[in-house]
Amino acid sequence: MTFKCSILFAISIIFIFTFVAVSVKADNPRYADPEETMSLIKNSKALTVDTMSYIECMDHRIPGSICISLEEFDRNAPLLLKNKKRPIVFYCESKNCVRAGEVYKKAVTMGYEDIYILKGGLPEWKSAGYEVETMNRVRRTPVVSIKFNQLQKMMTEKKGILILDVRTESLFKEGHIEGALNIPMYMLHKQFHAIPGNRPIIVVDENGKRSFIASSFLISKGFGNVQRLFSGMAYKEKQDKIR
Repeated sequence: MTFKCSILFAISIIFIFTFVAVSVKADNPRYADPEETMSLIKNSKALTVDTMSYIECMDHRIPGSICISLEEFDRNAPLLLKNKKRPIVFYCESKNCVRAGEVYKKAVTMGYEDIYILKGGLPEWKSAGYEVETMNRVRRTPVVSIKFNQLQKMMTEKKGILILDVRTESLFKEGHIEGALNIPMYMLHKQFHAIPGNRPIIVVDENGKRSFIASSFLISKGFGNVQRLFSGMAYKEKQDKIR
């Protein structure tokens, strides 16, 4: 092997090693803690992507973030994240960042090369002392929380309630309370006009964590009688197992 060939061979090995070292894998996501994320933003012009609903993203997010919900990622990412080599940090509302993890997997299959999940999500970002911004704050309003037996009583008495299920379409199809209307959280800002304004509304979510902001949003839009199901469908499923 000539000296020139040896040099080319060495360069090739280094290139391959480097590519393998930085390539992303769906089953082995890369995490960036708040400090690393800030460094990526400042030094590598990384984008941050909030994977919650549009309502939640506009309510509070890392400054400059792009709002792309998990449910809309397939459709909106090609439009809003055109540079697949640019560093991107996905995050969501909880410390476990399940939604960001699901988006990460989608991004890998779509060919994004330099992606991360914010370790600890938005709670950890705030705990580290970094700022969030508000583009359209949902005014928090006291919302009555009812348990499932109370909901059953209201349904039995036929009080004209409307059960609004804000879970995803897929979860709704798996099982829902009879007669419920499904408007997923990520579509609520577009479709709330379809909700009858003359009926008491009971908002139902997966576990009670998102129904409060959904209820506050509806009240801010003029809906006068809005309550929410305590612990959401998780409570109902728990009660079903007990019986």
